[in-house]
Amino acid sequence: MWRVRVIVFLLAATSVTYAKVAVLPHDVYPGYEVTQFRGDASRPSNFRLLETGFSKYFTVLGNGLVMTTSDLTPLVDRPVNLIVLEELANGTQTHDLHLYVINRRNMLTFSHDRLGEGDVAENSLAGTRIDGFPVLRARGSFPVHYKILPDDNGERPFALRENESNETGFNLTLKSQMQGVRVVTARPLDREIRGLYTVVIHASDGNFLSTSKISGIVRVLDRNDNSPIFERELYVFEIRPTNLDGSRKGNAAAAPPGWKRFSTVGKVTAKDADGDRVAYKLITPSSLLIVVPQTGELLLAGEPEISPERDSECELIVEAHDLRAPSRSAERPAKVIVRFLTTEPDEPPEVHRIEKRRVTRAVRPTKKVDFTEADGNLEGKIAFYLEKENEKETYKIRDENKWVTVGANGSVMVKQKWDYEELGPEKTIDFWVTITNTGTGNITQFFSIHFLYLG
Repeated sequence: MWRVRVIVFLLAATSVTYAKVAVLPHDVYPGYEVTQFRGDASRPSNFRLLETGFSKYFTVLGNGLVMTTSDLTPLVDRPVNLIVLEELANGTQTHDLHLYVINRRNMLTFSHDRLGEGDVAENSLAGTRIDGFPVLRARGSFPVHYKILPDDNGERPFALRENESNETGFNLTLKSQMQGVRVVTARPLDREIRGLYTVVIHASDGNFLSTSKISGIVRVLDRNDNSPIFERELYVFEIRPTNLDGSRKGNAAAAPPGWKRFSTVGKVTAKDADGDRVAYKLITPSSLLIVVPQTGELLLAGEPEISPERDSECELIVEAHDLRAPSRSAERPAKVIVRFLTTEPDEPPEVHRIEKRRVTRAVRPTKKVDFTEADGNLEGKIAFYLEKENEKETYKIRDENKWVTVGANGSVMVKQKWDYEELGPEKTIDFWVTITNTGTGNITQFFSIHFLYLG
């Protein structure tokens, strides 16, 4: 009767918790750390190994660390079950440890240490092979189960393909060491959404005992798959004559409206999701307005037909295209309405001080000149001279330019030998020049060198 009571007491005071599983190669050295059990930090505990028939091969330290104590060769291909007892202040807990000892030659390994780095062009069809990744073969006990792991978002943008049969999937089972797997896309990828991926492949033997992982990086290469998009579909600009006070309606001595040629009317803007530079051009022929290809600025090139008694407006269509080869144009061009008004604005500017400080930059007419590549074959050579309107004028290139520079005397010189192939699809050298000492303040002028292809 006393023995029965002791047994009942031990069962009540001992609780069984979770089990751990580990796979060991047969040739690990004595003292090899297998795993460690960790108790509750808020209460003291001590660990020891219970006798199970395999205890002479292992030991457990008081802190829960399980270690080998002798050669494990006799345990090859045998399931080993250990019981670790955790002694607490008010009872005990048992922990199961299931081990499997495998001959190292039969443990699963990959034919490569790592996948490395691979590339794939964006928008490639599902099933496109990742360039730079090797054919991956496992060594060990067959069959081998391959699995491509999902990413942090739970998605799998890549899949596995058997290199001989072209069988494709997220999970593949191969039966021969001669077979291998490649990484392919599972869907088209967009670089503008994500340009870099990490791929992780997990493999296990037929019994799911020996496992291995390998990883690599995939870069998504850019393609010109985005057209420029205008910030707005409709732009409306208003412009008034420079002599607005003298041309008011009702003024008997009203002068004809005066307009400053090549003044800026407004600006259109388009963005390219690929990050490409954008150029602009007018689809609607116009002698009244021009667009600067590089900036989208609209400049007044002529005088509108307008009187003090009658306003007018001009409607234009502007197209944008990226500077890539082949180039892509905006699917929806922008509509521009320019209104030529002879009346005061409805509301004066709120901050008059800022308006008074604003300086309108005068612009001379755009100049276009034609050259061949041979005209710029010598660095420092003077290509042409700018036209002076008075002898005191001096010149300076406004923005740094790769191909030309401008001397103070108006000489346009070759800065770097001209290369027709590097000039981009427009085949022009475009630059602004600032002109000083004109007698009316600084003036800017736009120049465009067009190249003639002579074969």
